[in-house]
Order: sequence, then C-alpha cells, then structure tokens
Amino acid sequence: MMHPRTRSGSRRRRLLGVAAALTATALAITGCSAGGKGDGGDRTLYVLTADTTLTFDPATNVNFPTTWLGLVGRRLTTWSTDSGTLEVVPDLATDTGTPSEDGTVWTYTLKDDIFFEDGTPITSADIKWGVERTFAPELVGGLTYHHGLLVGGSDYTGPFDGKSLDSIETPDDKTIIFHLTTAYGDWPWIAAMNAFIPVPEGQGTDTATYERKPVASGPYKIETNEPGTQTVLVRNEHWVKSTDEARTADPDRIVFKQSQNPSTTGQSLISDTGSAQTSLNAYSLSGAELALVHADPDAEKRLITSDGGMLFYVALNNDSSVLSDPLVRQAVQYATDRKAIVLALGGDEAAVAATTVIPPGIPGHEDFDLYPHDVAKAKELLAQAGHPDGVTVTLWVANGDTAAAEAFQQGLAQAGITVNITPLDAGVMYGDAMGGNPNYDMFLSAWIPDYPSANSSISLLFQSIYIDGGYNLSRTNSPELDAAIAEAVATTDMDAATAKWTAIDRQIMGLASEVPLFLTRNSFLPGSKIEPFTVPAYPSYPNYLTLTLSK
Repeated sequence: MMHPRTRSGSRRRRLLGVAAALTATALAITGCSAGGKGDGGDRTLYVLTADTTLTFDPATNVNFPTTWLGLVGRRLTTWSTDSGTLEVVPDLATDTGTPSEDGTVWTYTLKDDIFFEDGTPITSADIKWGVERTFAPELVGGLTYHHGLLVGGSDYTGPFDGKSLDSIETPDDKTIIFHLTTAYGDWPWIAAMNAFIPVPEGQGTDTATYERKPVASGPYKIETNEPGTQTVLVRNEHWVKSTDEARTADPDRIVFKQSQNPSTTGQSLISDTGSAQTSLNAYSLSGAELALVHADPDAEKRLITSDGGMLFYVALNNDSSVLSDPLVRQAVQYATDRKAIVLALGGDEAAVAATTVIPPGIPGHEDFDLYPHDVAKAKELLAQAGHPDGVTVTLWVANGDTAAAEAFQQGLAQAGITVNITPLDAGVMYGDAMGGNPNYDMFLSAWIPDYPSANSSISLLFQSIYIDGGYNLSRTNSPELDAAIAEAVATTDMDAATAKWTAIDRQIMGLASEVPLFLTRNSFLPGSKIEPFTVPAYPSYPNYLTLTLSK
C-alpha cells in the first residue's frame, strides 16, 4: 500500500534550511525603526523577519498552521495552544472528523457562516478543489501526507485538466468525505495542514499570482505583498469570530517586515519605543543579540525562550560492521555526554539535553533516560562485545554542525570509542545516505515534526520501508517495531494511540538505534504591548493566531 510521506526533496530542503537557520551564528532579523503607528490607534503588529518573500499558496507553503498562512487561510481543523498543550480543534468543520468503523473513511460537516473575503460562502467543493490543487505537478514543495493516503492519489495529477479525485466526495455544500487507503488515526492532524485551506472552485490556476495573494478565508486578507519589502495583512470583514475558536484576530493590521538587517535588530527590540512596542522577531535571537538583551534589565524581563525545538540526534547505522552489534550501540549511548554538548553549543539558553525520540510538546512524550551518562558502563559493554581496547567509527556531519559533533566525539573518547568526523555538504550527505550509499557508521541529523503527533517523529525515521529513499538513517529493520508502528498509525482513538506511541519510543530507545542529543531553544523579544506572550515547546515559535496588543 502507499504510505503517507512528504516528497523527499521538499522535506530535505525544509529540514536542511531550518537546521541551517538554527545553527547559524547570527540570524538576519532586525527591528523596525522607532516611531511609526505601532503605538497609535490602528493597533498594528509588526513581525520582523530575514525572509525576502512570503508565500501564501496553500499547495506549496510548508509552514505550521500557527504562522502567517494561518492568519489568512482556515482549514477543516487547526491547532490550538489555549490549554498550554497543542491540540487539534475544529476550524471550518464542526468537529475534528468522524471516522468509519474501520478508520478508512473520514466525514466532516462544515459550519454555518464561513465566508471568503468577498462574502461568498465556503462550500465543501472549495475544500475539495483546494486539496486537488496540491496534486498538480506545477505546485511542488508542500506537505503531501494526504497524497499517499487518499484512494487514487498516487496516480492523480490535479484538477487543472478537468479531472476530479473520486476519493473526495462532496454530497452537498456542507459535507466532505475522504476515502483513505488505510486506517489512519492522525487524519484530524492532516486536515489541519495547509492543503486543506479552501480555494474557490476553479480559481488558483494562475499559480504565480495566487502564491502572492490568495483568496482569504481567515480573519485577515492580504492588502499588499511586496517581495523583499513587506507584506501587509488587514481585516477580512467577512470573517465571523463566533465560528473560529483558534484565532483572536486582535491587531487591526499585521505587517511582516522583510529583509531586515541583523546589525540593528537587538537594539531596536531592546529599545521598546515607537513601533518596537508592538514588534517581535520571527526567528530566534542570535547569541550576540541575547547578550545585549541580558545587559538591559527591562528587555531581559520580556525575553521568552522555548523549552524545546528542533531535535538533533545521531543515527547509528545498524548495517555498520561495528554498530550492527546492539552492545556497541548501547555503549555509544552510555558514553554520550549531553551536558558537555549543551555547554559547547552555548549553554542552557541555546539547547536542552534530549533523551527520547518524541520531543516535549508532542502528545506521547514521556521523560525517561534509558542510558544515563556512564563511561564505566560503556567500557563494560564494549568488552562484552569483544572490543576491550575500544572501537573506531566514522561520523558524517553537515558543514556547520561540527561544534556538536566535536563535543560528542570527546565524550565517546573517554570510553575508548574513537570517532572520525567527516564534514560534508549537507545535500551530498543526505543524498548519499538516502540514495543507497550509506558509507558511514554514524550520521548527525536534525528533525522537527510536521505536525504534533508522535507518528510524525517516528514513522519516517524508523520504519524499514524508509531505509533507502527515506529518512531511516539508522537503517533500523525490526519487524516487531514495524508492526507496533502500523498498529499505532491505524488507531483512531487519539488517547489510545498516544499510549502506543509512548511505548514505541521506549522500544526504539531499547534498540539503541538513535542517540538523541539536544533540542534547540528559540528566544523571542516581544515589544511591551504584545501580551501575554508565550512560546510552546512545539512548535517553538509564537502562535500568530493568538497574539494580542494591549490597549
């Protein structure tokens, strides 16, 4: 059967792009100049970003639902952070979906009083058209879990030639039914992805134009979108607040200032004057910017740092002549000195140690550590494996991630494990590993789930079908693990599925196929008139849907 997955190219581009941004010594983010309308009557929120363009086509945009596209486009379901923990909630639909008894058919009913920006009612046909657009060959780069899940999706090429995907039924304007190839308990999370933003039936064929200015279904519409300069969102007067439990839509305008200069960002946000009072940084502050914040007591009080973020880990190649022995893999686990690694990265404000596959903020995460740092235990395991004098292994690492690799190397050396670091171009490194040329013992990688389910942290990295052509970089091949994952994926009761994923996390760590190292931490400095302001462990970015400005 077909399995849900992203296009490997787009996933790799996104992963490497985010990883590079998070590990760079400075991020190109800056504040806007003092003055302006941020403290005036129009209540404008400014988001300051290094990006040179903002794209809004739901077929190609891969951003989280809580970021900028979620202000303009609603979808069947969405994410809510109101409870302090991410949960899936209804958006355009009346509930998060009703599965059939076998879990292969999901039915949604649309709410009343939901409209596009021109006042036209949103219908099931508009959602169907929006999903079908994502199959068009000219619209690539978006998240495509639904492509392999929908019956007939593997052969469908979109609606622009007049063809329809029969596995999406619209018996009336209020009802939409999805027929899946297999039971899939995470479908409510899938229905929160950008692909499920409605597009007026028949529109969006001029893809270049639609990318810059789509038809809004959310509380804001695009007034202007000038690449390299700014994107301005204004209120969509046809949005009905009573239909939307996920968005506060408090600011009158939201301006995304693009192409900002990093040399002035910290100073502008620290100043907290004029428009800086209603500004925030889109990406994490760099170490240099954080130093300036800590030197200013008033700014330091506003600083918010996430509890987690992107997971960096070392995949241990189960096909390696050395690491095929689970005793050696366990020795590597015990020898890993996470405290030293976090210190090498800049301390607790930059990263937090990780010991599990499922990160904090994801349902199913449980704090446990099967392999606390113990050099003596590592040496004992190596001796049991027939290596009393130690072993030598190779570690592939992308250029720019060598600080973490070297700290990892130094820890393992204490146990007699010699690590030879091989820095490589990231594209070459991932291409070789995923293309059937895994000439490494260890592989330093990073991962951030596309959506808040343990499935998104586990399946693509550990199912045996993803050993070649996928992200199973540890080349884990366990029939027992595959069966457990398949069972969890098919479980439509979310609480029951969560318990199964927690057990699977322990099962994976028992195999010692992955060494979780650390989670990056992201720091944000909101202006004093943006309150309350929080950043969850996942996703470790502000929820733009709920940002409010004080009077």
